[in-house]
Amino acid sequence: MGSSVRIYIACGLTHVPRDLFGEYSAFLHNLASALKECRKHAVKYALVNSDPQLANKPLEQRARLCYLWDREMVEEAELVIAEVSFPSTGLGIELQVAEQSGTPIILCFRDFGCNRTVPVEYVNPDHSQHELQIGEGFVSLMALGIPSVLSVVRYGDSADGITEILDAVALLER
Repeated sequence: MGSSVRIYIACGLTHVPRDLFGEYSAFLHNLASALKECRKHAVKYALVNSDPQLANKPLEQRARLCYLWDREMVEEAELVIAEVSFPSTGLGIELQVAEQSGTPIILCFRDFGCNRTVPVEYVNPDHSQHELQIGEGFVSLMALGIPSVLSVVRYGDSADGITEILDAVALLER
């Protein structure tokens, strides 16, 4: 990776609890600013580069355009930073697009106190009992197992998260 990297910040927005949405979106904006200012990277993300533009399109076209525009941002990226604190089908698709393109991924997440899944047991048709494999309960094992995930950052607060993510990006720059 060169000194200036094209970065896409992937995130799940649909299921962020509304009382946390302001804090969550501010974190994404602050992360993008830090990457642009501190590291001089080219940064794109949905809150700036697709969602506002979708609001001006006819309702029946928005889903297709959202897919096309966000996919294009992932495909153009040299690095994907995925904020995965909240589950998202779209974010999962973006991670798969990045993996298929061989694009390195940094996963990051925070314990907001409401986003950890609790263990659950289930019974199969053969009457065998099992515990659902959820890892630590924040990020799905499938996402954690993506081969192009180079780093997983669990952060405590927004300032800590930005610092740790910038450090992870700096390691990739070397």
